[in-house]
Amino acid sequence: MEAQIALWIAGFSYPAVFLLLVLCGVGAPLSEELVVITGGLVVARSGASLPVMALAAYLGIVAGDSALYRIGRSLGPKAFSHPRLSKMLTPARIELLQKLFARRGAMAVFLARFLPGLRAPAFLLAGATGLPYRRFLLADAAAAWIPAMGMTWLGFRFGPQVLADVRGGSRWLLIAAVTVALCVLGVRWVRRRAAMRATRVARAPVGEP
Repeated sequence: MEAQIALWIAGFSYPAVFLLLVLCGVGAPLSEELVVITGGLVVARSGASLPVMALAAYLGIVAGDSALYRIGRSLGPKAFSHPRLSKMLTPARIELLQKLFARRGAMAVFLARFLPGLRAPAFLLAGATGLPYRRFLLADAAAAWIPAMGMTWLGFRFGPQVLADVRGGSRWLLIAAVTVALCVLGVRWVRRRAAMRATRVARAPVGEP
């Protein structure tokens, strides 16, 4: 399966990554991390655009998550007893997620993306319980850029080694590392911008707005 995914992405590039991630979102037996990392690996080997590949991954992740939300929204409470979804929406997971939604609201969607085993159930539950789609989309879009950009870059930079780590079960450690790294870079960028703004204000002539 991994070899076939690599062939599809090598042959169809950005559209393949987008479509495969949509399929991941609706329950296809594919690894989201594997698809995104393979996209970065293909970029390194083919000379394709890294930003465009990351964008394709981002849009595919958001589209797949939205499709899962829509499934939950269309089924409503019936999702809890649906034959194919009941294995995912176990009583324990439902109870945990309901508490998380009660405390955090739409922020639970953001958090669930990084919680092993709770991502898909959370998105289904968000739809089934009537969380407004606009709030769902804002939270999901804010979270999706982290794996999209981070995993694409990891595949581009480290390639086969990262794929081996994912196969070995280290995917969540990788996601955590990427999340921390991107947050650190974001904080540094904000601080640098603030320092530059303060410097411009200090150098501005007296009386200049």
